[in-house]
Amino acid sequence: MAASHIDQLDVTGHDGSTKGFSLGGTLVTVTAAVLNLLGARIQETSQLLVADGAITIKSGVARIAKTVAGVVAATLADPTATTDDYKILMIVNAQTQANTVTSASSFGGGGGSYDVATFTNVVGATITLMAYQGKWYVIGTNACTLS
Repeated sequence: MAASHIDQLDVTGHDGSTKGFSLGGTLVTVTAAVLNLLGARIQETSQLLVADGAITIKSGVARIAKTVAGVVAATLADPTATTDDYKILMIVNAQTQANTVTSASSFGGGGGSYDVATFTNVVGATITLMAYQGKWYVIGTNACTLS
């Protein structure tokens, strides 16, 4: 395919089920509205925490890697209801320490018994969270426990 410059592409016959816009031979079956929603929710943001402190991003990847020996005690504020709904935040342990993340009001509203995530002291331990109605809900963990 020859390289060209296109300012706007409108596939008027796209019906999302049998004809229209394809990528690599696969028909795109979602609507433009869905693509726009996903684009707003999936943000390429990141934060590196090298000392005790707050995780300030609401979506993307937060990496914990202290620059000197010792653990990091991170905090995580609750997301804003409706505004932050469905945002995804992955927190990654990037050092061999048992770092912790304390949720402002517990993960998923589970009370005091689920307010601290503790990573196993391995690189790559993770917790993945989704915001919904002012709470962080756990959607996956690897080498991480809640207490």
